[in-house]
Amino acid sequence: MANPPINPITLIKLAQAEGVNNAPAVAAPMPAAPAQTPSIFDEMLGRAVDSLNSVSEVEMNANRLIDQYVQGKAELSDVMLATAKMTIAVNLAVTTITTAVSSFKEITQMPI
Repeated sequence: MANPPINPITLIKLAQAEGVNNAPAVAAPMPAAPAQTPSIFDEMLGRAVDSLNSVSEVEMNANRLIDQYVQGKAELSDVMLATAKMTIAVNLAVTTITTAVSSFKEITQMPI
């Protein structure tokens, strides 16, 4: 039985790689796969990627405000709020990922 083609990986915006999201995508489009209903795992993975992109945007906003504050164009209160939001978002993302990995390890080690 032939395996279906693998869809290309899309670019993910990360605050650490700021400016990369403006680069053109180099992956060539793959032929359309047969229509399939997305699995629960696919939906969860998609939501996780969207959430990580949101965290990345919060981090980029905080970094932008810090730069503006250094230039005298932003208020300290705005910078503090953005930094606090970033810290909370990153801590939540790290905790969620750690919990998911731990749960996955537990599930894979269960006897069948």
